[in-house]
Amino acid sequence: MGKIYLASRLEDVPTIAETGPEALADEVTLDVFAARLRQHHGEIKGILVNHRFLAGIGNAYADEILWRARIYPFRKRKTLSETEVAALYEALHAVLNEAMATLRERMGAQIHVKIRDFLAVHTHGGEPCPRCGTAISEISANRGLRTSAGSASRR
Repeated sequence: MGKIYLASRLEDVPTIAETGPEALADEVTLDVFAARLRQHHGEIKGILVNHRFLAGIGNAYADEILWRARIYPFRKRKTLSETEVAALYEALHAVLNEAMATLRERMGAQIHVKIRDFLAVHTHGGEPCPRCGTAISEISANRGLRTSAGSASRR
């Protein structure tokens, strides 16, 4: 899913100018995070994976961040309280920092390997939630909503 560009100037890489700052960049304080978040509309998961918002958050980590923050992925951004935005910011830092530490420890030189068994909810649809024990719901473009019992449950 990645691409490599050989360019003399960073500006020559397509869409680089549209990319937001790295999610864990020092300049992305809670205030900056909240201000950038207010510029986007729609469902919160879609915003998290949008490279224009912040760079470096993919589908898997968006799931983990939202679960950690206890925010339903399909909540509209404008419905989030200041407390929930702060929880989202804290969860983003916790999830990404923990993931980097785990991957550094377990990957070594094997950078092509996808290690995801440490994730709490991503790809665990139908399994018990590590927090509450109810079935984790999984929604995909090809299969729709799925849980082990066939009913919807919140993350």
